[in-house]
Parts: sequence; structure tokens; C-alpha cells
Amino acid sequence: MLSVPPRGVQAPRWTVVSLGLVAGFLAFWLVQEIRVQALLLQTAAIQRGQTLSYLVGQATQQTAALQAQVDRLRRELAAAPEPAAVPRSLAALEAEAGLTAVSGPGVTVALADSPRPTYPGEPADYQLVHDQYVLHVVGILFRAGATAVAINGQRYVSRTAIFCAGPTIRVNGVVSGSPFVVTALGPPGPMLAALANDPDIQGWGQLVRIRYRAATSLTVPPYRGAVAFRYARPAAGGGGVAPETGTAARQGG
Repeated sequence: MLSVPPRGVQAPRWTVVSLGLVAGFLAFWLVQEIRVQALLLQTAAIQRGQTLSYLVGQATQQTAALQAQVDRLRRELAAAPEPAAVPRSLAALEAEAGLTAVSGPGVTVALADSPRPTYPGEPADYQLVHDQYVLHVVGILFRAGATAVAINGQRYVSRTAIFCAGPTIRVNGVVSGSPFVVTALGPPGPMLAALANDPDIQGWGQLVRIRYRAATSLTVPPYRGAVAFRYARPAAGGGGVAPETGTAARQGG
């Protein structure tokens, strides 16, 4: 059995001292822990501040470098000579594609069916103007320097087709009958000479009526047909052969 000190008897001194040492140690440990946590928080804040300062410094350097590049390009642009003019404006491209009306000197060629009666045994189509007559005239005019051509008001472009449709001729899908008037802008002298010296024109002139003359001012209307290509696409690199100036298919003529 444990013996209980009689009332009035004090505990041994070493017990009191031990408890005081333990309490002091715990107090010291708690103070140190608080200081360590405060130091850690302060260190983390310092590190975050240093990181932010570093990032701000990097961004400032990059901004300064970009600004220097902008200033250099502005100086080069200011020192560069002004271009005389845009070489190929949209209006110029539309004119070359035949999408705008053009005027100037040129020639007109009128081809008409023959009014004379047929000779005995002569085929009736000998007296008719055929698609190859018109296409041949167009080719002569372009070779002689024509810059714009129309047939009965239909502009001749790269998509134009000329072919017979019975006694009529279809140009750009539009059917018209005799006479067929070809209007060409260009140097009148060379074009008239080319027509006069062409043996096919001379021969066909014995069958049908072919008349041509110079004019100081003519107007060729714009092309009004479809401009979108259904199958053709620009070749890679922009190379390739030059497009054809037109097509002709003889059907019934």
C-alpha cells in the first residue's frame, strides 16, 4: 500500500524543480517554434517577392527589346522611297480580264450570209457564215495587235466559245444571226492589212459578204458571263502554260 504523507508535510524539492524545468522547456520550445514559423513565412514572402521582381525585370527587358525593334523598323520605313504606284490594281486586273468596257481606235468586220440565189447543185450552207469564219477573223485581229474584241456585243475572253447552232452562231451562250459584227480595238493599219492579205478571208469573201473598215473611236462592252471556273484551279507555284484565248466547236455548221 502507498503511504500518503501526513497533512502538513511538503513534497520533496526535486519534484518542484523538475516540474519547473519541464514547464520552462515547453515554454522555450513553444517560443522557438513560433519564431521558426515566422521566419519560414518571412522567407517564403521574400522568395515570392524575388521571383516577382525577376519576372518583372525579364518582361521589362523584352518590352524594351521589342520597342527598339519597332523604332528601328519605323526608321527604315520612313527612309524607304515611296512607291510610284501599285503595279497591278484591281481595276487594271478587271480590265485585262475583260470585265470592264474599253474604248479606242480599231476596226469593225461584218460577216453576213450571201443574199444571192444558190447556183444549181450548190449546197445551201455555202452561203452561210460559219463559226470558223468568225473565229478565224478574231485570231487574225489578235495577231495583228488587237487588245479587246467583241462579236455582236459579246466580249471575247478566255472562256468564250464560238460554235454554230443551225443557221445561227452562239457566242458566250448567246445565239445571234447574220450579220456578225466583230469589233476590235487596236492599231487599225496592221489589222486592216492582215485581213486584206489573208487567203482564207479572200476565199470566203467569194461565198459570203465580208466587209471591214477602220474607226477612230469604238467601244467594246465588258464580259457578262460566268467568271467562276468549275474544274480549273490555280496551279501550285503559279507556273504552267499560258491559257488559251478561246475555243470553237462546230455543231451543224
